[in-house]
Amino acid sequence: MKKRLANAPLTKSRTRATVLAVAAAALFVTILHTIGLLRPVEIITSQLLLPIQGAATRVSSGVSSQISSLTSLGKITQENARLDTEVQDLKRQLASMREIRRENDLLRNQLNFNSRQSLDLAPARVVGYSPDNVREYLTIDLGTKSGARVGMAVVSNGALVGIIDSASDYSSRVFLLSDVDFRVRAIGQDNRANGIVAGQIGSGYRMDKIVQGEVIKKGESVITAGSGLVPRGLLIGTVDSVESSDNAVFQEANIRPTTDLSRLEIVFVVKGQK
Repeated sequence: MKKRLANAPLTKSRTRATVLAVAAAALFVTILHTIGLLRPVEIITSQLLLPIQGAATRVSSGVSSQISSLTSLGKITQENARLDTEVQDLKRQLASMREIRRENDLLRNQLNFNSRQSLDLAPARVVGYSPDNVREYLTIDLGTKSGARVGMAVVSNGALVGIIDSASDYSSRVFLLSDVDFRVRAIGQDNRANGIVAGQIGSGYRMDKIVQGEVIKKGESVITAGSGLVPRGLLIGTVDSVESSDNAVFQEANIRPTTDLSRLEIVFVVKGQK
């Protein structure tokens, strides 16, 4: 115990001496700096530290540049996403405008035809096409609420498409002229030969029951003769060939359609004469 107490003054003495030595050294360095004697040492130290400072500056500049690049990349990505959205919107608007223009063209063509025929027409969209081994039909979005009736003719660009076979409040089924069981009275527009037009297997229509003495020629237009709710003068097609035999009572003609019934989008229901 006495030994520990004896060492305490010695430790305090050493600490005081160390503090004084550090203070003296600091004072000495300050004096040397003041009178300029440390200037060469400071220059050498600065030269030695300069590469380190440059490297640190470059690293700091590089990091800042990377951060700036990442920020700019994020902004560019956002801008590209916004532009892509705008492009898609413009494409949708353009497609819609093209459809509207197409429908307007169809309506305009039908109105030009109707100005010569003076028919009461109601436009309808084709919402279904159902060809099968038994019947060929179109479904349209116009029904009895809009004046559609069974037996009314349906046309496109002045050409007969078929007749309404059945109708509900808001839609109707159209029995197509291309069906082999379809029948409509027809005449040749130039020579006035009478016959019955029906669809035929394969393509086109067939006009039969043409009396041998009547004249019908290739290239002649065939129109409806008028029967029931089907008015006179609706275009059916053009004579493609004529089959005649001296021993036969009737002659027949193959008719080339003017309208592709499988590609219709808008049709017109003939509600009557104006």
